[in-house]
Amino acid sequence: MKWLTRTLVRRFAHAARPYLQTQGLMRTSKVFSGSALTWEPGAERALVLAPHMDDETIGCGGAIAHHIKAGGAVHVVFLTDGRYGNSRLRELSGAARQAEEARTVTLRKEEARRALDKLGVHSVTFFDVEDGHLQDDPAVSGRLRQLLQQQLPELVYVPCFLEQHPDHYAASRILVEATRGTQLSFQCLAYEVWTPLFPNCLVRIDDVIDLKKSALQEYRSQLADADYLHTALSLNAYRSAGFADHYGRYAEAYSSMPLADYQQIFDAYRQSAGA
Repeated sequence: MKWLTRTLVRRFAHAARPYLQTQGLMRTSKVFSGSALTWEPGAERALVLAPHMDDETIGCGGAIAHHIKAGGAVHVVFLTDGRYGNSRLRELSGAARQAEEARTVTLRKEEARRALDKLGVHSVTFFDVEDGHLQDDPAVSGRLRQLLQQQLPELVYVPCFLEQHPDHYAASRILVEATRGTQLSFQCLAYEVWTPLFPNCLVRIDDVIDLKKSALQEYRSQLADADYLHTALSLNAYRSAGFADHYGRYAEAYSSMPLADYQQIFDAYRQSAGA
């Protein structure tokens, strides 16, 4: 696995440079200068894959806000219904539990719409796959392929396949399966939610950090169970260590590469990990 880790880092760094260096931005600190670049999201057509309602804001809320401010078009796809994101379910069974699951789905969708409204996003799709079972749905890759062919995004944000949550890992698998054998071509930006990744791209989000915080605060049902508002913003603060000359205090980190490279690296990882 150490060999795989070294290979991934080298490939991530190499894959990002042709895309990011054209922006003329080299503001990373010396320790990151060989593996990461800075980038400012602009008016691109972007599609965001979020396994659950809140992943999009935690992982790339700042980038989303930058796209909208620059006049870009952002479409967010929530892959699962989020029904199990409620600690009270442990206390219930039978009809009472089913009713609470349905209430949770409705509530989380309402929270997602409010959070995206804060970020300026009004284009959203809910796939409603059962929470925790994304990898078991055989139809979801076909549905995503159809949506991608309709949207024709220039950028696709997806949780990195190194994420330990099974739904987060499955999002990359579904993206790879949905695009295999097609003419689709876009830049993939793999983001981090619960598992730190090997970044090759840093986005400064100082000017939208309050907007991101406000959007995250809309996920009240989830924050009641875990204070990831604190952890997410702390990760953004930590990622700013990659900047040189006090360039920024908050950053989001990504592994950025063309779709073909992402497919190839994912396939290699999947084979090595036996996943």
